[in-house]
Amino acid sequence: MEPQNIPEHVQPKQDLPSAHGHQTGGTMTHRILVYLFLCISLLGLASLPAAAADSTNPGSGYIVVTNPPVADFFASNQHGSPPFVVSFADTSLGYTPMTYAWDFGDGTTSDRENPTHTYKADGEYTVSLTVTNQYGSDTKTVDGFIAVGNPPVTDFSAVPLEGTFPLTVSFTDTSANKPTAWNWDFGDGGLSAEMNPTHTFMQPGIYTIQLKVSNIFGSDTISKTSLISVGSPAPSTAPTPGTPAQERREGIIGLIQEAKGPAATNLPASAYIPAQFMALAAVITSIAVLVIQIIVANIGFIWQIILKFLKFFADLIGGHAIEKLSEKEIAARKLAVRKMEQHYFGLSATEVLVIEIAIIIVALAFMLADRAELTLDMVLIYIAVGAVSVLLHDFAHRYFATKHGQDADTRFWGLGTVIMFVTAWLFGNAFGASYRNLVNRTDDENPRTIGIEMVAGPVVSIILTFVFLAMVMLGGVWAIAGGIGFTINLITAVYSLMPIETMDGLAIWRWNKSLYLALFIPIFVFYCAVFMLI
Repeated sequence: MEPQNIPEHVQPKQDLPSAHGHQTGGTMTHRILVYLFLCISLLGLASLPAAAADSTNPGSGYIVVTNPPVADFFASNQHGSPPFVVSFADTSLGYTPMTYAWDFGDGTTSDRENPTHTYKADGEYTVSLTVTNQYGSDTKTVDGFIAVGNPPVTDFSAVPLEGTFPLTVSFTDTSANKPTAWNWDFGDGGLSAEMNPTHTFMQPGIYTIQLKVSNIFGSDTISKTSLISVGSPAPSTAPTPGTPAQERREGIIGLIQEAKGPAATNLPASAYIPAQFMALAAVITSIAVLVIQIIVANIGFIWQIILKFLKFFADLIGGHAIEKLSEKEIAARKLAVRKMEQHYFGLSATEVLVIEIAIIIVALAFMLADRAELTLDMVLIYIAVGAVSVLLHDFAHRYFATKHGQDADTRFWGLGTVIMFVTAWLFGNAFGASYRNLVNRTDDENPRTIGIEMVAGPVVSIILTFVFLAMVMLGGVWAIAGGIGFTINLITAVYSLMPIETMDGLAIWRWNKSLYLALFIPIFVFYCAVFMLI
C-alpha cells in the first residue's frame, strides 16, 4: 500500500524547548511535590505540643516505662531466747522513694525502712512487709519467720528397769522445751534417733543410758548411771500344775518384791526344799552349825553321843546351850578384851581393820546369796551398802558401851563367817555374822545397862531396813543399792535378835521382855513374810 499523504494542517504539534532548556510538563510536576512536602511538615510541627501533652496516656500509642515495687527483707537472726532482739533489713526492689509497713506478728508494727524489734514471749511469729511507691505496692509474708524459745532440758523414763535377757525396755522422752532431735545411747552399743524408742538388751549386765536432745535454740544431755539391770535367765523348770506365775503387785508388797529381787532357782537345796522355805532353812542351819560345834566340843566317846545330844536339847530349852558354846569358844581361843588406844571414832587400828574385813565378807556373802554378777559396779555397790550397814550397827553398840564405861573389843568371828557363806550358798540367804563384840563385864552388871547396849544395834538395823526399802522407789542405781541394803539389814536385825548368848537378843530379853517381844516378833514375822510369802 502506498503511504498516504497527510495534510500539513493535521500533523501533531511538537513541544518546543523552553527558554531554560526544560520541558514545560516536568516543571509543573516538581512544583506540586514540593508544595505537598511543605504542607505535611507544617502539619507535623503543629501536632507536637498535643502529642507531648498526651504522652502519659497509655492509650496514646506511645511506649510508657514504670518501676513498681517488689517486697523483700531479711533478719539478723531468726531464733533466740526471750527477750529476743531482731534487726530487720529491707531489700525490696522498685522505684524510690517507697513507704514501708512492717507487721512483726506479735501485734506490733513499724513504718521504718530497717526497724529493730524485741520479742518478749516464746512462740513462732509470722512477719509481713508491704512496700509502696508511685507505681503500686507489694507485700511479702513469711510464716514462722521468727522463733523464740529456750534450749531443751533433758529427762526420760524407762520401763522395766530390770529383768533377764533378752530384756526389752521402752524409753519415754520427758524433756522440757520441745526438743526436735533425739540421740539415745543404750550403753551396749545400741543407738536410736527416735523420740520414744524401744530397745532389747541381749547380754546380762548393768547399763548406763544417755540421751541428748536438741532444738533450734540449743541442746542438752543427761546420763543415768546403772539404770538398766539385766540378769541371766534362770534354768527352765517344769511348771507346777495349778500354780500361777507370781505377778508384781502394787503398793508396799510390790516395793518389797522389787527390793528383794527374783528368787534364785539354781540353789543346791532347790531339789529338796521348796523356795518359800529357804529363809527358814537358813535360820535352822545357822543354829544347827552351832549345835554341831557344841556336840563335838562336849563329846568324849562315841557312845556318849546320844546322851550329849539329849542334854544339848535340854540345855537349849533352858536357854544355856549357846551360852556354853560361846564360853567354850572364848576359853578355847583364850579371848579377852584388849585395851588399846582408840584413835578412829572410838576404835583402835586393829578394830578398824577387823571391821573393814567384815564389810568385805558381808558384801561377798550377800553377792553369793543373790547370785549377783561379779562386775566392778556391783562389787562396789555391795561393799558400800555393807559398810553403811555394818558400821552403823556396830557404832550403835560401841556408843552405849563406852558411855557406860565398858571396855569393848571387836573381833573376827570365824564360825559366824562360815555360817554366812554356807547359808548363802545353800539357801540364797546369808544368815550369819562375820565379827563379834566382846565387852568386859562384872558379875553385878546392871541388866538394864547391858540391855541398852545390846538393843542399840538391832534397832539401827531395823531403821536401815526401811530406809533402804524407801530408796528402791528412786530407781536406777539407788534402787539396786536399796534392794541390797534392805536384805542385809533385815537379816542382820533378825539374826542379832535371836535369843542366844552370842547374839544381842538374850541380853535384851533378860532386861525387858516386853521390849524384846515388841522388837523380835514383828521383825521375825516380817522376815518370814518377805522371804516365804511375798
